[in-house]
Amino acid sequence: MKLNYYVLWVEDDDSWFKTTSELFSETIIDYGFNPIIERRKSLDGVVNQIVDSGLKKFDIFLIDFKLRNSADGDNIIDHVRNSNIFTDIIFYSSDKQSIVDSIREHLFEGVYHSDRKELEDKFEKVFKTTIKKIEEINSMRGLIVGETSELDALIEEHLITYTQSPFIEKFDLKKFIEKEIVNNLEKRKDKIDELYKSDGLTSILPHIDAAKKWQMLRGILKKNTDYKIFIPEFIEKNSTYFDEVIDVRNKFAHSQVLVKDGGKEVLKALIGEEHFEFDEDSFKKIREDLIKHRNALVKLKG
Repeated sequence: MKLNYYVLWVEDDDSWFKTTSELFSETIIDYGFNPIIERRKSLDGVVNQIVDSGLKKFDIFLIDFKLRNSADGDNIIDHVRNSNIFTDIIFYSSDKQSIVDSIREHLFEGVYHSDRKELEDKFEKVFKTTIKKIEEINSMRGLIVGETSELDALIEEHLITYTQSPFIEKFDLKKFIEKEIVNNLEKRKDKIDELYKSDGLTSILPHIDAAKKWQMLRGILKKNTDYKIFIPEFIEKNSTYFDEVIDVRNKFAHSQVLVKDGGKEVLKALIGEEHFEFDEDSFKKIREDLIKHRNALVKLKG
C-alpha cells in the first residue's frame, strides 16, 4: 500500500462508476493516501491478474454481482473462491440477498457484501480496516523512511539531469560544493574533495546529506526560473520540504513509542531539549505532505 491505495473495480455502468469512484477517491484522500483506481468492465478482464498474482497489488477488490454480458453471480463467486486472492473483496448488487444466498451456497467466507445504494458506506468501513495496519506506529516509521528515501533519490536524479544541462551555466556548482559540502565535513574532507575533482558530482552524491542536496537543487532552479513554467511553482511548493520531509525523518529517527493513559500509542522524539509527539492526526498530515512533495518532484521531470 505505502502512500498509494490501489482499488480494482469490476463495474460495467459508466455513469455510476464515474460518480461513485470520485466519492471513493475523496475518502482515500481524506485519510492521507493517494487513490489509484483501476476499472474493468467484466470479470474476464481480471482473470489473468488473479492467476498471475492473486491481486496482491490491490488493497480492495470491488465486484458488481450482476454484471451485464458477463458471468452470472454464482460463476463469479465460484471463480473468485477457487483462486488464491489475498485482497479484501466487496460484492455488491441492488439485490443484496442474492449475494448472501450465493455466498452461503458456495461456502465462501471472508468477503464483504453490500447493497448498491449502501456501497459508499461499506467501502469506507472496509477501507478503514485495511489501513489500520499501515497506521500502526512502527508501520508509519517504516513508511516514512521508505518514502523519504525515494524522494531523496528523485532529488539526486534531478541534480544529475540539471548539472549536465545548460541550467548549470547560471549556477556556481564548484563554489557550492566547496563552501556547503567539503568545508563542512569534519571527516573524509580530503577524500570527498578528491572524488569530486576526479569523478564529478555523481561520485559524491552518496556522501551528501539530504538537506544539502535539497539546497543544491533549489539553488540551480532559482537561477533558471524562466526555463520552465513549472519551476517557479515548484520552488514555492518545495519551500517547505525541509520541515515537512527532512526534519520529520530526523525526528522519527530519534523517537520511541509511548503508551498514554487509556492505552493510546504515540511516537515521541527528543532532539536536544525539544520534545515532539506524533499521533494518528500527525501521521495523516505527514502522508499528505509526502504525496504533495513526491507529485511536485515527478512533475518537475516534465
